[in-house]
Amino acid sequence: MIRKIAFVALATLGLTACLETPDTAQGVRDHGMFRPTTVQVNRSAQSALNSMVSRAQQCLNFDSHTLMTGPTMNANIFQDYRTRREGNSLVVLYSSPNDPFNEGFHPQIVSDVVAAGSGAQVTTYAPIGSGAFIDAIHAWAAGDMRPCPKTDWF
Repeated sequence: MIRKIAFVALATLGLTACLETPDTAQGVRDHGMFRPTTVQVNRSAQSALNSMVSRAQQCLNFDSHTLMTGPTMNANIFQDYRTRREGNSLVVLYSSPNDPFNEGFHPQIVSDVVAAGSGAQVTTYAPIGSGAFIDAIHAWAAGDMRPCPKTDWF
């Protein structure tokens, strides 16, 4: 019985560690859950980063509320997104009051911009399922001021 309780406690602790998200942009880069996607753009690194930051401030600072209902459950899911610039990086921060393991804002997407020849290289670290964000950020870096990604399904 004691072994069973110890196993359940260790499994719970391990699961909690897996659920915790990185607190820094470097933590996102190093965490296996965040996959890098790299593109080359024909703009200077400074121009690419300025476009990304400007457009992200317009598009990726939002709050969402989802109500899920079913025959046996009701759930309110709140999510908040914010952006900031850190050196040569755009960081998209995420917070959910529904997540007791990760209070406050944590980096969810990190896009690094470096000079590469006559253009720039943009490497974005994001979890699977962030394709709309990644595509928009890479387009903004290339100078395409496409509409904001749809955010009402978050």
